[in-house]
Amino acid sequence: MKMIFAGCAMLVTVAACSNSFDEPLLTDGPKQVGYEADLGACRALAEGHTEKTLQSGAVTGAVIGGIIGAVDSRDGDRADDALVGAVLGGGVGALEGQSERDEQRRTILIRCMQGRGHRVLA
Repeated sequence: MKMIFAGCAMLVTVAACSNSFDEPLLTDGPKQVGYEADLGACRALAEGHTEKTLQSGAVTGAVIGGIIGAVDSRDGDRADDALVGAVLGGGVGALEGQSERDEQRRTILIRCMQGRGHRVLA
């Protein structure tokens, strides 16, 4: 069980550090007319396309955490260890899903802005 806690703590630390979607976009040259309006529209578009990623990460993490908790049980109480593993895995999976969702949103945002003629690099 100690391995699960250590792994979860490490993943939570890594996942909590990324929120690339909210960072300003890097543009090549001055911002064109209509940039802010297009940015708002593209952000709304990106937010609408990635809502299921967080749920999927939490469910996957819970399943994997439950399995690891049951297999790693040393005190013979597999059900409790599986439950703890599922809860921890679900939390870590949700954080990973959030990180993945932010990356997907960022990609959609950049492509949307480029599609509207803005010179966005990253």
